[in-house]
Amino acid sequence: MPRIDFPRQKLSRRKKTQKWGEECIEAALGLIGIYDHTRRSSRFKKKRNYDLYNGQFDKKDLEYVTDPLGLGGAAELPATLQYYDIVSPIFNLLFGEESKRKFSYVVRSVNEDAISSKEEEMQNAVVEMFTGLINQARESAGQENPEATPEQLAQSIPDHLKRLEKYFSYDFQDMNESVAHNLLTFLEKDLDLKTMFRKGWEDALIAGEEIYHVEQIAQEPSARRVNPLEFYCLLPHNSDYVDDADVIVEDTFMSLNSIIDNYYEDLTPAQIDKLEKEQGMRGDMSSQSMLNYPSPEKLFIQDLDPNQGTEGDVFNYYDQDGNIRVTKITWKSMRKIGKLTYVDELGAPQETIVNENYKVDDEEIIEYMWVNEYWEGTKIGENTYINIRPKGQQFRRMDNLSVCKSGYVGTVYNANNSQSVSLMDRLVPWVYLYITLWYRLELAISSNQGKIALIDLSLVPDGWEVEKWMYYAQSMKFGFVDSFNEGKKGQSTGKLAGNISTQNKVLDMETGNYIQQHTQLLEFVESKVQSLSGVTRQRLGSITSSELVGTTERAVQQSSHITEKWYEIHNHTKVRVLQTLLDVSKDVYRGKTKKFQYVTDSLATMTFNLMGEEFGYSEYGVFVSNSAQDLQALEALKSLTQAALQNDKMSISDVISIYNSSSLSDIRNKIEASEKEADEKNMQMQQMQMQQAQQAQAAQSELEMAKLQLEQDKQDREDNRNSEDNKTKIEIARMNNEAKINKT
Repeated sequence: MPRIDFPRQKLSRRKKTQKWGEECIEAALGLIGIYDHTRRSSRFKKKRNYDLYNGQFDKKDLEYVTDPLGLGGAAELPATLQYYDIVSPIFNLLFGEESKRKFSYVVRSVNEDAISSKEEEMQNAVVEMFTGLINQARESAGQENPEATPEQLAQSIPDHLKRLEKYFSYDFQDMNESVAHNLLTFLEKDLDLKTMFRKGWEDALIAGEEIYHVEQIAQEPSARRVNPLEFYCLLPHNSDYVDDADVIVEDTFMSLNSIIDNYYEDLTPAQIDKLEKEQGMRGDMSSQSMLNYPSPEKLFIQDLDPNQGTEGDVFNYYDQDGNIRVTKITWKSMRKIGKLTYVDELGAPQETIVNENYKVDDEEIIEYMWVNEYWEGTKIGENTYINIRPKGQQFRRMDNLSVCKSGYVGTVYNANNSQSVSLMDRLVPWVYLYITLWYRLELAISSNQGKIALIDLSLVPDGWEVEKWMYYAQSMKFGFVDSFNEGKKGQSTGKLAGNISTQNKVLDMETGNYIQQHTQLLEFVESKVQSLSGVTRQRLGSITSSELVGTTERAVQQSSHITEKWYEIHNHTKVRVLQTLLDVSKDVYRGKTKKFQYVTDSLATMTFNLMGEEFGYSEYGVFVSNSAQDLQALEALKSLTQAALQNDKMSISDVISIYNSSSLSDIRNKIEASEKEADEKNMQMQQMQMQQAQQAQAAQSELEMAKLQLEQDKQDREDNRNSEDNKTKIEIARMNNEAKINKT
């Protein structure tokens, strides 16, 4: 193995010349070619996995099956070795599940000044709450009929505190946090991050790694997916993150026009002329390109190492279509800085960071130190070098000035003390076994001729052609036999042609049992692939009629535990991409004022202002919820919406809003608002019912009083009538007495 000497990195800025940068680029290419595949899987394996998912494979991998004797193309068998798909339903299901999963995140300020500011706002909010309650109690006490007594207001304090605590825990954001969250939402839609993450998820399952590059392009933050087949790096010890890689290389081929589109500001006219001339000279040699390298286990970039010194290396800078090789290199270097201590105008000691060229005054004290710094450079074609410089964004932290990031964000899956293994890598042996079994099954089917009758031609009557005999045998269902046909010749004259029963035999070419065994083996392989991947037939939707609902749900839940690890790593990678995107945005928009507008998923228009002075000088952290728990909660909520609709706990619009919500906290708030609204409606209905009952009771009382009054009036009339009758009777009696007296 050749020894690669990387140029010294602990150099002052003036010693890091163009020549030094070119030497770093060439050394990085040599190191990558030797050590890249110690932790990451080889480019050959990744390319094989992508081909298998797309229905292609190298038949040379199975030559031991098709040509076990090494006869080459001399032996032709009645079967074709071809790809039979068994894994795409598994991968497509995992791709679909990821696209449906909710990815809920929040942005919070993590620097000490921002946290102290939020604490002050929380204290002010509590003070304002108590002040409002005291003022309300005073106003109520001065009224004749207060709506709330001081005792009732005191009892309501715990409820107010609970609402404030919940608001501070989940919903409270300062101005910078709100802007940062809105900015991420805008970039998520503007850069189409959902599609980018979906492609990265495919890379993770197929190639065992997902890689993104976040950088500043045209004074705007940008993010893109990096092709794992064109990416190489030296990972730090015991780290699966490419964010901190010591050397990073992106190796691809581009047309001259594409190169000019991407680097027109950096290429000189002389360099463009040189590339155009070289492309014309190599155009007739492009067919000799080493793109399809002879040794599949060997890394492509290693074949392109110009230090090999072979004359054929010049062809490696152009592919079969005449495109030019473009290699972008990022490596970790060192930078000298100074910690300056001085006294300000008020006499207070202060500290700041200065570069190595700072001139120290008499009253100042400076302490020099070396910190890490990422450099970058691009090599085009054979020897055109551009953009050799420190990277624009270093993504430093305030608490550790040496910590920096490359701008590349990615994760190598399952590389714990070993080489990375993807989900497809685990399934490849079973896929090849499946293809082999189908090949042998096709051979068995082609050789399955059933039972073949053996007819002795000596029994055919003399003068008959075989075609005539076969015609009568097929049309009339019997054949003519001349037992003495052979006995008319030589020494056999007069003798029978032999024992007919022994001459006519049946050859059994039936291979049904062999075919059935291979069919069972194919089903066994399918079952093993499903169990190994964690995507069982129940999860794929294949459910038999004898399976119970609880059994199926338990099988689906258990299978999801196998794949949950992949989702967690993928979500953590997405969080790091968003975090890096925020850091780039801070650098891009620092000191600027800009307006943004985007359309939400509910087709609402959101507009916000970004004040760069305030936004750029704060550190932010992106935090994500547990997607697995959120998914279970969402499924439970969806199953409960029908009951909620029936019990008037939700409206149809609330259900639609829940299905369109992007986070569980948002759904929780909407459900609580719906419940509060439903409770208020129920309270209003109860109040109306009470009022109606009171009105009905009052009407009933009035009716009863009216009845009593009528009865009293009737009684009074009866009493009056009786009194009049009595008076009449008395008067009549008096008159009768007077008449009697007059008669006497």
